[in-house]
Amino acid sequence: MTVELSPKRRAFAREYIIDSNGTQAAIRSGYSERSATSQAAQLLAMPCVQAEIELLRKDAAEAQNVTLSRMYLLLNEACQIARRKESASGMVAAVTAIAKLAGLWVEKHEDLAARDKLTADAQKTELKTAAKLLGEAAESVGLPRSATPAQIVGALAERPVATPEAYRLLRACVTEESADVS
Repeated sequence: MTVELSPKRRAFAREYIIDSNGTQAAIRSGYSERSATSQAAQLLAMPCVQAEIELLRKDAAEAQNVTLSRMYLLLNEACQIARRKESASGMVAAVTAIAKLAGLWVEKHEDLAARDKLTADAQKTELKTAAKLLGEAAESVGLPRSATPAQIVGALAERPVATPEAYRLLRACVTEESADVS
């Protein structure tokens, strides 16, 4: 059973093969600029639209005599030209294209949903750590673990603050005691 595409969806498929830019293809085929990105995602997820895009690409390739063997031939020629011109970057580009064509080069595409889940998990861990540290800070000033940061700061503000001189004296005393023990 084949699904007949609407004229707008067919236009989207035609526009998409121009530059593989879904948002721009949606705009050029008459979809609203505001919703073009989401429309493109929805259209590209439809099997009937995917099939139309593949059919149009195949037709365009045949019309331009684009075959796998011809592409290999052209890329090999490009590699040879780059070698003669001693262009390492040109050779790398040609070899990379050949590898992609052969299916030996796989582009890495980040799974954004998985990354977002990892980020959310990391945030939960950080929040638990922060809650634990706040609880310990609260107890250290004689407050219950459930004290708020404002209560902790208030309790600290009521305490006398040791001056740098006091820390130096304390350090000197500790150093003298450890020297006496040795």
